[in-house]
Amino acid sequence: MTTLLELKDVVVGYGRIEALHGLSFTVEQGEIVSLIGANGAGKTTTMKAISGLLNLSKGSITFDGEDITKMKAHVRVVKGISQSPEGRGIFPGMTVLENLDMGAYSRKDRSQLQDDIDRVFALFPRLAERKTQLGGTMSGGEQQMLAIGRALMGRPRLLLLDEPSMGLAPQFIKQIFRIISEINEQGTTILLVEQNANQALARAHRAFVLETGTITHSGTGKELLADSAIKEAYLGVA
Repeated sequence: MTTLLELKDVVVGYGRIEALHGLSFTVEQGEIVSLIGANGAGKTTTMKAISGLLNLSKGSITFDGEDITKMKAHVRVVKGISQSPEGRGIFPGMTVLENLDMGAYSRKDRSQLQDDIDRVFALFPRLAERKTQLGGTMSGGEQQMLAIGRALMGRPRLLLLDEPSMGLAPQFIKQIFRIISEINEQGTTILLVEQNANQALARAHRAFVLETGTITHSGTGKELLADSAIKEAYLGVA
């Protein structure tokens, strides 16, 4: 397999507090890779470092063979990295269509935007039904669909999904994870940060457990699902 993303000895801090302590891992082309861990483990910090929203104190990040460590966030979007952030971050005063258009702001091929809108609506038929509705008036599940759809409008090679199931009703959680697998099957590599460890590991080709800024376990999704220590700590099974 081809390595699409590589973090090597990444250190990120907030002031004097170090949040990531020499983090190293890879994401191969075509994979779903899950990062699981408790609150404060460093999962969102990792995502922000990859997308360029946080600077590294040490280490490097390589995307498709190119060092992007010092690259600005908006340039990383052009290179093919899009993020659906924790908390969704949609534009509440814009319609569904306007939010999707914002996701394509960096693209030059404006003539092909309709194809991508059609793809998003095929993945999320609920968004098609609400295309003229303001984002802020939709349910949490619908807003999450919109956040993922907006990220897809950049035609990413790597899609970063930060806590896509947070605060959602069970029926929406199942639907979101089914669609995540479908997006991956269509050719998009996915790095998934998720507290719903059962779903995250079940969908992942590989996974890493993050504890206080350090990777403590790694393996295939199935291996970690079967690991007794992981079961006890993250899956609610003793």
